[in-house]
Amino acid sequence: MKKMLLTILGIVAFPAIAFAHPGHEMANFASGFSHPFTGIDHLLVMLAVGYWAGKSQSSARWQVPMQFVMFMLCGVVLGAVISGLAVVEVAIAVSLLAMGLVILLNTSINRFWQLTLTTVFALLHGFVHGQELVAAGNGLAAVAGMVMATMILLATGVYLASFKDQLGLFVQRAFATLLTLSGAYLLIM
Repeated sequence: MKKMLLTILGIVAFPAIAFAHPGHEMANFASGFSHPFTGIDHLLVMLAVGYWAGKSQSSARWQVPMQFVMFMLCGVVLGAVISGLAVVEVAIAVSLLAMGLVILLNTSINRFWQLTLTTVFALLHGFVHGQELVAAGNGLAAVAGMVMATMILLATGVYLASFKDQLGLFVQRAFATLLTLSGAYLLIM
């Protein structure tokens, strides 16, 4: 379990992938698959939504991640047909801050609000994905790769939520700190 945690923390902290979005110039499954891993904003929000879902009641544990994927795809379509909105990048930074606070406070919120926030975050991130992938001329294979990577990140977040005792508290605090600091950095950047 420690090896898994160290591997995940290494991926998140690796400076070569932080705030960089390389590899979107190709229209294939691999470029779409790598996309969510190559930007700390996408990586952390998808892990956070999975973590948040994992801390939820059992019925929401998989409903939240599946809803995220569904509305992220809606956001991809919106991003493909609507030209860039500057406010989206700010909203993504705010989504990192919001998820950091939700995870830090470890409070359960009404399921309606959990699903609403999940929908908003998914639409925002999907919108950006859609603009980046479509701008590079990427097609359905790239979107399929992106969905696969997103599902892996969401499932990893659910797994991280299963840690108990001291390790669970460490994961919660470290994750909340990463989210909050990343969101703050993106807002002032």
